[in-house]
Amino acid sequence: MENKAVNEYIDELKVYLHPLDESEQNDVLEFYREYLIDANLTTTDAIINELGLPKKLARKVLADYSIKMSEDNYQHVDNGRITDNERFKKNLGMIVLILLALMASPIAIPIAILLVVCLALFFGLGIFFILLFLFLLALSVIIGIGAIFMGVSVIFESLATSALYIGSGLVILGLNFFVIPIVIAAIRWVFDLVVIFFRWLGKKLLYGRNTPMKGENK
Repeated sequence: MENKAVNEYIDELKVYLHPLDESEQNDVLEFYREYLIDANLTTTDAIINELGLPKKLARKVLADYSIKMSEDNYQHVDNGRITDNERFKKNLGMIVLILLALMASPIAIPIAILLVVCLALFFGLGIFFILLFLFLLALSVIIGIGAIFMGVSVIFESLATSALYIGSGLVILGLNFFVIPIVIAAIRWVFDLVVIFFRWLGKKLLYGRNTPMKGENK
């Protein structure tokens, strides 16, 4: 039996679920439509009291889908052919969606604000250390090349001194090829830890509250 309040709520919810594809949208909308009908929630006030405003519910749904995609390492995106840069952007988007979902709960707003501040500090420090690393990297390259030129310039004056300068320069430049991958791997590892933390937080948020979620274990 059709219900005006249910239809209006579902229609508004659909507007906020536009990031999902049509099939996913239909699954979510059908789930909540059946939930509202089975729970005999036939008035707008009763529906909002149970699920919250459509916009806030949509934030939780989008965060839920984003978490599941992240856990699956985005294997269903372009048949798994996704670049590291795209994966980074999607994980960053997941973090934003989880923060927005936290904002949907008045009780969790202070936590969300604290997390935003912590993230800002984290990324601020990250940018600082990356810039510092790039500066030191550039400096080491200049020193390495300079040492090689110094060695070449004195090659006819002192072969030993020339070999020392050239050898030192090559060692400095060679170390960069070892250090750069290690630093990049360390940055990725730290970011992966942040992603794992937010996935855990998102699950606690989505499945630890009264709002029913599609696919939730009862």
